[in-house]
Amino acid sequence: MEKIEKKVKIVEGNICYPKSEALILPSNTRGIMSRGILRRIVKDGWSMIEKEAKKVVTEESVEVGGYFSTIPGRFKRRGVKKIYHCAIKRLPSDYTSVIIVESALRRTMENVIEDGMDSVAMCGIGIEPGDLDVKTVARIMSDVCRSFQDRIKIRIIDDNKEFIKELCIFFGEDYEENVK
Repeated sequence: MEKIEKKVKIVEGNICYPKSEALILPSNTRGIMSRGILRRIVKDGWSMIEKEAKKVVTEESVEVGGYFSTIPGRFKRRGVKKIYHCAIKRLPSDYTSVIIVESALRRTMENVIEDGMDSVAMCGIGIEPGDLDVKTVARIMSDVCRSFQDRIKIRIIDDNKEFIKELCIFFGEDYEENVK
């Protein structure tokens, strides 16, 4: 019997090891990457990612709910061709909303597919401490991923156990299987 590959794979782990061609990250319209997951990305991927992000948002004047893309930095060695940034805030200290997260993620996914990427990895968008409810974001991300799963391989990777558990519930998967 032939094994059917899942279109959306949920992984509890480090987003800095994406195993995909594209990487989607939460971001802000200033390109500042000084907190949370973005700080880890800059540390693992090279400071040029943040410098390019700041340059791109200045030249393109990115709006909240939009996206922009940058070089993969050292993630190129891990197979990443491009990093896509979902602009869910104006500044890192601002608030966001579920509507903004959904809109930005949909636009970003459409662009990833338009760019011809075969696979994409993303972490929880808008779940940093002080942001949105983890369960609500898991529902939104599962809905968005379902609408694109027939067009691209998707990996959702995060080290937030609650977020991964909620995603597993929405996708009808066993949490214990996804943390092996």
